[in-house]
Amino acid sequence: MQKLLSLSPIVQLNSVMTNGDMVAFNVSSDGMVYVVLALKPLDYCIEQPGWASFAKTIPDTPQSYRIIAFQEDQLILDINIAAEEFNIHYIQPLPPNEILLVCARSCYRSPTDFEKNGRIYGFSGEFSREILLGDGIASVQTTSNGIIWTSFFDEGIFGNFGWIDPIGASGLVAWNSAGNRIYDFQPTDGLDIICDCYALNVESDTDVWLYYYTEFPLVHLHNQTIQSVWNMPIRGSDGFAVSGNRVLFRGGYDDQDTYHLFRLNSDGRVKQLQQLQLANEIGQKITAERVVGRGSSLYILSSGLIYRADISSLEDSL
Repeated sequence: MQKLLSLSPIVQLNSVMTNGDMVAFNVSSDGMVYVVLALKPLDYCIEQPGWASFAKTIPDTPQSYRIIAFQEDQLILDINIAAEEFNIHYIQPLPPNEILLVCARSCYRSPTDFEKNGRIYGFSGEFSREILLGDGIASVQTTSNGIIWTSFFDEGIFGNFGWIDPIGASGLVAWNSAGNRIYDFQPTDGLDIICDCYALNVESDTDVWLYYYTEFPLVHLHNQTIQSVWNMPIRGSDGFAVSGNRVLFRGGYDDQDTYHLFRLNSDGRVKQLQQLQLANEIGQKITAERVVGRGSSLYILSSGLIYRADISSLEDSL
C-alpha cells in the first residue's frame, strides 16, 4: 500500500524567474540549489526533416545566462554571464569561488580540434578557463574539495559526435579542477560494464554512488574503490538518495512518480520498506520534471517549485 507524503517547497523559483528559459538545475555538495536561465532564444537542436533532431553544442549566436543559487529559500548568488559560446546543460560550483558550466555534448574533429565543453567562470561572471569533459554527459556533480564527477549515457560511452575513442567509455570519470582525469570506473565482482549511467549521487568527498543500465545495480564507491553492490528491484530510475543502509529511489520506467524506500542489507539483498506518493500542502500530486539526488536528499523540481525529500525526515513521518 502506498503512503502519501506531504512536502512543502524549499525554493519558489517563480518569484525570481521573471524571464529566460531554465536549461540547468542541480544541487551542490552543501545542499545549495543552482539554476541556469538562458536569456536569449534557445538554439539547442538541429532539426532534419524526416530524421531525428540532434543536439547542438554551439548556438548560431552566443548565449547569455543568468546563474541563481539558493540555500533553502534564501537567494545566495545571482550573476549574469554574457556571450557564452556553448549551450549549457549542467552547473556545479568549484571551490573556492568558481562556477562550472557544462555542455552535455562535445564534437571531435581531429586530435587538435575538439570542443572543450567544461566552461569555468568566477563568481563575478568572468570567464576563467575551459576543460574537456567528454561527449554524452548524463550528469555532473562536484565535491567540496573540487573533484568533478561526470557520468555518461550510451552515446558518450560507445561513441558519437566524431569520438572513436570516447572520453566517457568507462561510464563514470572523475577529474580535478584543471581538467585532468584522475579516475575511470572499472567493474569488479561480476559487475557488468556501464552502458548508460541512469543516476549518480556524490554523497561526499569520499563516497560516490551510481546506478546504471543494463542490470541496474546500485554501486557504492569509497575512495574510488568499489565497496558494495546491490541488485535493485527497480529499473529505469533517474534519481536516488542514500543515508546509511537506506535508499530512496524515484520510480522507474513504469511509474516515475512513485517513490520507493529500500533497506540495503550487508549481504547484498534489498528489502522494500515503503512505496510513497508525494503531494504538496493541499494534497495535490507532485509531478517531477527533474530530480537530483545528493546525499540523503532527493531534490524535485515541479512547476517552478523545488521540494526536498530527505530520508531521515521521511522515516520520521512514516
